[in-house]
Amino acid sequence: MKKLLLFAIAISLGVSVVAQMATVKPQAKFKTTVAVDQKAVYDPQPTYQGITNPYVSNDERAQDIVVGTTWYDLQSNSSMAYRIHAYPDGTMAATWTMASDASFADRGTGYNYFDGSNWGPYPTERLEDVRTGWPSYAPYGENGELVVSHSGGADGLIFSWRENKGTGEWEHFNLAGPDPDPTTNTLLWPRMITSGENNEVIHVIACAGNNVEYEGLTMALLYSRSDDGGETWDPHNVILDGLTPDDYNGAGGDDYAWAQPNAGTLAFVVFGGVADGILMKSTDGGDSWERTTFYASPDPFFNGDGGDLPQCGGGDGYNAVAIDDDGIVHLAFGRQIHLDDTPDDQAWSYYPYSDGIVYWNETMPALDTAQITATILPTDAEWENTPIYQNGQLAAWTQPNGEDTIIGVAPYYTSLTGMPQIVVNNGIVQIFSSALSVGFDNDEFNFRHIWGTFTEGDGVWSPFTDYTNDVFHIFSECVFPSVSATTYGDTYHILYQTDNLPGNSLQPNDAPTHDPVLNNMVYLPVSPVPVDVFENMAHSFEVSQNYPNPVNGQTYFTVTLNEGASVNVEIYSLTGQMISMKDYGYKMAGTHTLDMNASELASGVYFYTVSNGAQKVTHKMIVQ
Repeated sequence: MKKLLLFAIAISLGVSVVAQMATVKPQAKFKTTVAVDQKAVYDPQPTYQGITNPYVSNDERAQDIVVGTTWYDLQSNSSMAYRIHAYPDGTMAATWTMASDASFADRGTGYNYFDGSNWGPYPTERLEDVRTGWPSYAPYGENGELVVSHSGGADGLIFSWRENKGTGEWEHFNLAGPDPDPTTNTLLWPRMITSGENNEVIHVIACAGNNVEYEGLTMALLYSRSDDGGETWDPHNVILDGLTPDDYNGAGGDDYAWAQPNAGTLAFVVFGGVADGILMKSTDGGDSWERTTFYASPDPFFNGDGGDLPQCGGGDGYNAVAIDDDGIVHLAFGRQIHLDDTPDDQAWSYYPYSDGIVYWNETMPALDTAQITATILPTDAEWENTPIYQNGQLAAWTQPNGEDTIIGVAPYYTSLTGMPQIVVNNGIVQIFSSALSVGFDNDEFNFRHIWGTFTEGDGVWSPFTDYTNDVFHIFSECVFPSVSATTYGDTYHILYQTDNLPGNSLQPNDAPTHDPVLNNMVYLPVSPVPVDVFENMAHSFEVSQNYPNPVNGQTYFTVTLNEGASVNVEIYSLTGQMISMKDYGYKMAGTHTLDMNASELASGVYFYTVSNGAQKVTHKMIVQ
């Protein structure tokens, strides 16, 4: 059973159509207290204030690198698949669920290729011959590529492949479900990786239908493997030991994620957020698997029926996993608080203001709700008292921004700091996420930005960086990040979806946040900060929130420089137009109080960007 949006399969005149519906609909509860009814109740103005976070993006950024568009804006129900891959020769490929208009009639896989110099034109047609969704991408063969997506019908999963990446005609094959009747057991929401010396072995996990029973499990997770291009599969649609009816109650759509294989080691995670969190690992290429419970639930077989689950800390269904060079598995998930106090309704409640990203690796004992705690939105002092913070397992949480507050949370059924992606490279554990960004909102909901943080494995996490904190993203909803597991070019390669409205047009299914609009698929390269100079760079330039704010006339802010530099300020309107610029001249190392005159500005919201010549920090200013 699952709390996220799922799909029902409808078959008519031999044409398969995936219809939007919720099989098990969770109800959002109030931020700090439990509501009596089952309606979604949001705190309209929750206070979240504190010292300004000085570690926002300081890098010069150009406008978005858009690789394609889509009207279909639900890229995943929860965990993200591999959608972008960087190759050693400097090329890249990116995929996403695409539709050319608001009817979604031609939904399928959008694809674009970077040839080492340029991305191709935006795709106008899907890869597949039939309506599909939920692509997963992997390298295939010596120089080829492979995409899998689900059809929602008798064909099950549709594979699109070609021998040479970026060029040539796509060929197709399929993997049908265990039952020829797609109304009972088709394959949905696939995740795929390839392994072997030349990426010739295909590994797939997918759900056996939507909210249907197969071999004693509702929404059983099935594993298949092929080493001959899909002509034969061995194993073929099997339930692995550790995922049987004796082990758990079945998966939910997208509650699972693969790690990129490493030296013959494979791993994937299955975690809906309330029942046990399960890691499945193989050290022999998928011949045998071992289960590890990384989150021990108070109700390991939770399905929403009991009505006796107290308020407890778990996950949000958005999971990410990676394998380091020593074969150790690392994972991350959004921290979410749950409650089930209504028996026999096959649903439960979650708290939409749940905050935090939780990190775990195989050297650590299993997590539980006592370690995660049931506090929904902790203060800084409360965070510091949690076991996950003290054990170096709290990887991220919502960052304050001066006097700004959380305005509202558009539903994705994720944490405030959610949709994590994890990459382990040379001992550095890097986590990216789509996190609520205080200070960026449309007066109804806060926008989400792409954030990042890392640790060198010592339990200490770097300051958080907002990679979309600039004048180009004042009204940008940046969600569903997918990060290449390979970091060729000393760069993290990120694909994410963006439009100018928080939320999407498909969630909740009975009252979507907004009507369909055209979304951009954006490629974001991120160069890691050298670890040995990170501390000095992080503290070399700090800018406070202006005070007073709101302002009527004169206002002030402080700049802290680790070394002398020229300082200037640019003021921008909400539309990104630069209104004024002031050069404060050369300032010595130390802290300086500077003034801004807002008397000539019309009432409204502005953004001011302070620069030391090499770095920039942006804050919001309200003029009365």
